[in-house]
Amino acid sequence: MKVRLRRFVLLASIVMTGLIAVAAFLAVHGPPGAAAPPQPTFAYGLMRAVNVGAGEVYPDQKVAITLNKGYGYQDNNKIITSGLSQVAVGSYAYFEGKAKDDAGKTIASWKWTLVERPTYSQAALEKADTQFPRLLTDKAGTYQVKITAKNVDGAEGSSTLTVTAATYVGVERCSMCHSGNVMPDQVTPWRETGHATKFEVTWPSYSATSDYCIKCHVTGYNEADQGNGFDNLARLSGWDPSKGSLLGWLKASWTLDQTLQAPMGKLANIQCESCHGPTSIHAEAKSYDPGVCGQCHGQINQWRYSGHAKGTGYLSADRQNYNAGCVKCHTGEGFVEQIIRGKTPVWPYLATASQPATLSTDPSEMAPIACATCHDPHAATDPDVTNQKSKQLRLEGDVKLPIGVTVKAGESAVCVTCHDGRRDATYMKNYLAGTGTRGPHGNTQAPVFYGVTQFAFPFGATLTNSAHTTVVTEGCAQCHMAPNYLVSPGPDGKEGTRDDVTALSVGGHSWNVEGEWEGKMLQNVKNACGSCHTDLTSFDRTARSDYDGDGQVEGIQDEVEGLLALLADKLPKNAATGAVLSSPINASTTTEVQRGALWNYWLIVNDGSEGVHNTGFTVGLLQTTYKALTGQNVPGATIR
Repeated sequence: MKVRLRRFVLLASIVMTGLIAVAAFLAVHGPPGAAAPPQPTFAYGLMRAVNVGAGEVYPDQKVAITLNKGYGYQDNNKIITSGLSQVAVGSYAYFEGKAKDDAGKTIASWKWTLVERPTYSQAALEKADTQFPRLLTDKAGTYQVKITAKNVDGAEGSSTLTVTAATYVGVERCSMCHSGNVMPDQVTPWRETGHATKFEVTWPSYSATSDYCIKCHVTGYNEADQGNGFDNLARLSGWDPSKGSLLGWLKASWTLDQTLQAPMGKLANIQCESCHGPTSIHAEAKSYDPGVCGQCHGQINQWRYSGHAKGTGYLSADRQNYNAGCVKCHTGEGFVEQIIRGKTPVWPYLATASQPATLSTDPSEMAPIACATCHDPHAATDPDVTNQKSKQLRLEGDVKLPIGVTVKAGESAVCVTCHDGRRDATYMKNYLAGTGTRGPHGNTQAPVFYGVTQFAFPFGATLTNSAHTTVVTEGCAQCHMAPNYLVSPGPDGKEGTRDDVTALSVGGHSWNVEGEWEGKMLQNVKNACGSCHTDLTSFDRTARSDYDGDGQVEGIQDEVEGLLALLADKLPKNAATGAVLSSPINASTTTEVQRGALWNYWLIVNDGSEGVHNTGFTVGLLQTTYKALTGQNVPGATIR
């Protein structure tokens, strides 16, 4: 049985991450004896979102929405919060204590204290000695909450959060400033999005049995609060919740135009305050956390299974990030500010008069890669001509990689922009000359998928590509965002209907083509590959020949793992760990041929697909590299 390399690759990755962390620490804190630079604040607690699919419910028989009929997973007493620090009066603010402190030590206990609240407020924290307390606001104004955390060694630290409770005012009030006259124009492009007309467009389909829709199609709908939202204004127009369905009442006695002209009309559709919170008290709340979108979009429950949600390298599960050079691809706000808006990332704690902050929070509060990283909430970019809808992607079309090659990324432009290999031609030249220290970055998927030979050292050989580079026209998203794995067609026995049971951890916004679900490992082969490979049952499809020379024609992933193992045996090793050398790689530790070979090895390892992305390029490069190191072809192998 062939020995798989996944554990080996994981160990090497851990070693690389440790070396990177040391470099990142020195970049921030400086060498021993240096003057102490400004230090960021550390947030021991954050706001927590409660999203669709969560089990939080209102006490005392309160409801968020009066339902006549609906779907079981949309219970009318479920609590949904955005995770913003700006909330409606009478609604809950949820908090989350960090699992680790600023030294990486596990936190053993949390104590929360309400140190400030509005005049006449009787609000009190619930579960104040747990990791996840909550606060029911009761008056408009500011609430300040202090968290004191104690780690396993008994050391304490504290920080504060400020929550503002307010009421809804509507987009026309926002447009007084945010239409380009005082602040940049966000309202005009928003009017072209599907959010801006959702209530109006869906009006013909509303009935007394579709009340579950309205909470996400208007602004501020929550019958359990006093936020002056759409439901509160509907009562002013004559609706009585005790007599049932709001939509039934509206459709029986009102036209769409009459509804829009009524008091609640000013909060129809999905407006600014749906994502920024009620603004009768303007606290400028915004967040790149997925909780904002997760108030309505169930895709957040897929996202939770993604690598983006877990954080990688510099971005830990506790959302610490101290290396400014990495925020553009490891944090949502960093990506938008640096890649989309072209700004140099500057944290608040490093801001000066001449170089103001371009990031809104310090490192420990930064949100990971999530909804607002890839999707622009304010603009309908490149509408789909078929259905006249826009995915509102931040980027689409061609992407120029750092190495200088432009690829046709299509709807995967955001993916390719970060999974681009990062290194440029100058870096590669210096690396081969022995003046660098590291090989490829860990994000080499685009150079491999598109077969970018300029990003490899092919030792004079001509590499070929697999068909994927031409037939997979939308790149990453076409396979990695294929529909979720179908577990069961549900009670009706029909696939493609609302009661289908799907694995949220495989496909869609999980970006996983394989993963665990309910104790089983699943491969999304049918959805990701089935349109071309109709009879495929595994990503490890049978190779055309024996590429690693072991005498067997195996799956392509097995063949690639065999080639990597052969190559690893010939490459320089880390003296301490015995793993293939990843750093330092320079003239004192390697020859030029070894440096080129190490680059090619890590290029394929970091791609992670084991040949699936681009079989021809992967196999050809590994076989060529083996020959450059040893002076001979892979023994017994079919050379591609």
